[in-house]
Amino acid sequence: MSETADPARPDRPTSAIVLRLFAALFATGLAICVHGAAAHAGTGQIVMMRAALSIPILLVWASFTAPPRDWLPRAPRSHLMRGLAGGSTMVLNFYALGQLPVAHAQTISYLAPVLSVPMAVILLGERLSVRAVFSVALGFAGMLAMLYTSVARPDWGWSEISGMLAGLVSAGIMAWVRVHIRAMTATETVISIALSFAVVAACMGALAVAFTGWTPMTPPLWAWLGGAGALGAATHITATEASARAAVLVLAPFDYAGLVFAVILDFALFAHLPGPWGAIGILLIATAGLITVTRPRPEGAFLRLK
Repeated sequence: MSETADPARPDRPTSAIVLRLFAALFATGLAICVHGAAAHAGTGQIVMMRAALSIPILLVWASFTAPPRDWLPRAPRSHLMRGLAGGSTMVLNFYALGQLPVAHAQTISYLAPVLSVPMAVILLGERLSVRAVFSVALGFAGMLAMLYTSVARPDWGWSEISGMLAGLVSAGIMAWVRVHIRAMTATETVISIALSFAVVAACMGALAVAFTGWTPMTPPLWAWLGGAGALGAATHITATEASARAAVLVLAPFDYAGLVFAVILDFALFAHLPGPWGAIGILLIATAGLITVTRPRPEGAFLRLK
């Protein structure tokens, strides 16, 4: 399948933004569940169980929303590429979540929206406006502000450094995955993309278990992984549907909302409030989102690369 989005497909930016915000919220909860599971099991087991436990949920959702013929891939090669890349991202990201505090690992993952912007312009021919670039830059600045007071840790060793490196590689692959999903939605259904990814990721996780080992399933581990499976399914459904409704450049700033949700959950669960730099980061991220909401379609002076 050519990585060129269908220009005749009408975009629905408002509903896409709402779905992307829900995806960011679900992804934040998923990160917390993975971090909790990492205290009990290895990365391979977490990847396999998170993907496998999401499949029944996806099938129930599919039974209410799409006929069975829409569950199957129309372009198997594109699904395989998305699955392998997404599975690799999951392994790297879950490893980072196991080695780093959730806020650190999640913040590093938000390099993906920045990297997805030039990829969308080059691979999909999306129009790049000053407004879109400014909003993504503000979101990125907000991410740096939230990370500023916590990254420079003199007590960090190899496990933390390797977790950060894994997170950086994961963000780069995820940027390509988001552009690829946008292209896939021109011909593929949302449920087929979500299901094929879950199957491929579960198989990759099973292979990884051979290297990372298997831990007996205990009630706490079932709870963490069950939550990860449910939230993972919800994240894929909302994120993929959002990608089908709006351009990558429109949605990129709203990925940073996950950092705000992380702060809210951190306060609700642990009564922890961000410091001054964290507050500045939240303000910058919220401003980036508002800039896009006021005019969701790229307008003005455009750069279009084919």
